[in-house]
Amino acid sequence: MKRLRIVLFLLATIVVLSACSGGAEASNTTSFSAIGPADFPSTVGGGFPIAQVADGSGGSADVGQPAPNFAFVWEDGRGADLASLRGRPVIVNFWATWCGPCRAEMPELVAMHRSNPALVVLEVNTQERLEVIRPFTEEFGMTMPVLVDEAGAVRILYGVRAMPTTLFIDAEGLISARWAGLLTGDQLAQFVTQLQTP
Repeated sequence: MKRLRIVLFLLATIVVLSACSGGAEASNTTSFSAIGPADFPSTVGGGFPIAQVADGSGGSADVGQPAPNFAFVWEDGRGADLASLRGRPVIVNFWATWCGPCRAEMPELVAMHRSNPALVVLEVNTQERLEVIRPFTEEFGMTMPVLVDEAGAVRILYGVRAMPTTLFIDAEGLISARWAGLLTGDQLAQFVTQLQTP
């Protein structure tokens, strides 16, 4: 009788673990109605899409490598992923509201976004809730998409350990530069010039 209980317990555990792993795979799927940068909302926070690790993403986030793919989806079911932005240079900036250097560099990133319509700027807030993010974006007038990475999955995908960290991705989807720490306006302008020079 004792052996039967152990066998039943083990079978039940296997069934539960199988169900859990199936659910985890389902949560990584990204389904959305695709839109391009021209259709991104231009409101503060760009509508605050939710960041998700995209199916088949992976690889290295090192300079010279293809940028790992991730998606961002708005409440209305529209969305985009990094791979769909090929053909345009992209800045991906990882930041948090509690980070002093993030606060110091944000005006430069906002100005770059406004002055360079060919450039896509994605602001990835790491592991904070929208009620904390929204006042920060309003203060700085951040009209680019502010991706909410509440679980930190995209941060982990990119191996981000320090805030802020900024990646510069060329029109072919390759990481041309990676900068951890405060970016001055001159540094940002240099990286963008290199990014846009064929």
